[in-house]
Amino acid sequence: MRSNLKQTKTNNLPVSVVIPMRNAATTVVEALKTISMQEYPIREIIVVDNVSKDNSRDLVNNFAKKSRIPVKLLVQKKDKGVASSYNWGTKEAKSELVIFMTSDCALPTRYELGKLVEPLLNDTNAVATFSTSVLPRFVWDKYNFWEKLFAARMVDNKSSMMVLKFDAIRKSAFFDAGAFDEINFGGDSAIGGEDADLNARLKKLGKIVRTPANSLHLHYMSSDYTLQNMLKSRKMYARSNGRYFRKSFWANPVGTATFLIRPAIAILPFIPPFSLIGIAGLILYSLLYTKTMFMTPAPLFDTRIFLVPFINIFVLYYELFWILESAVTYKKNQ
Repeated sequence: MRSNLKQTKTNNLPVSVVIPMRNAATTVVEALKTISMQEYPIREIIVVDNVSKDNSRDLVNNFAKKSRIPVKLLVQKKDKGVASSYNWGTKEAKSELVIFMTSDCALPTRYELGKLVEPLLNDTNAVATFSTSVLPRFVWDKYNFWEKLFAARMVDNKSSMMVLKFDAIRKSAFFDAGAFDEINFGGDSAIGGEDADLNARLKKLGKIVRTPANSLHLHYMSSDYTLQNMLKSRKMYARSNGRYFRKSFWANPVGTATFLIRPAIAILPFIPPFSLIGIAGLILYSLLYTKTMFMTPAPLFDTRIFLVPFINIFVLYYELFWILESAVTYKKNQ
């Protein structure tokens, strides 16, 4: 059923922007600058810090002193994950229209916010909108070797779905849908998937609209990114997939089955009738999964490039373990 929405005059209705943050010192100022420069009216920016250990909070406070838009910093006392940060920030928001924006996101022009919000102003059946997010080549080129490897699949690939990089939502619909599930997609920063889970519930209330708005994914802009950081990120994605698959498979078997493609590549070599095909597929996977690394001069001429196929295979099985762990520990709460 549809959320109960009051008919109001929505021309230039100011928005509240909610930005969750954790150790975002390399990107949060750029995120704040590019949202502040938008032509569309912003009532407030709410930054929710999830126990950052760098100087992120100082940077936000310094920005707030000079900002023409009120900036409010909320600080989590313990690591509760991004789902909790979004829930808290949205609860504090004063506007009916709320913008979700990550602290590692930037906007390429002054008009992205207006394009993102427009469907919510003109169509009361629309409950949320989303932008097209991309990790540009010029950003990827600035990464060190290990971060290039982590993001090799993302560079220049446009993602058009509600993944919380730069989205808009009606506050009333957000809470009518139950907000983010903090039980299965919160509690620590090592699991995600809250975006896909909320998306499925919002679709029962109304339309989720793709807009012409664009956002840039900066990720992490420092040279100290390590192989350990990459494995930590891959663990988070794997646990996210496992949790979402377990919760949503029976409601959307076709959509959630796509999360099993890579686990299938890992398992196939151990199934006797398909062993040879599976081994050949695994070898091709090790070379093609991060093919951008082999097609770009800087990483290609780095001696660590010879480790990439073996790391790709290791990470495949590493992720399979965390997918299974996450699926098994799912708690039914709805």
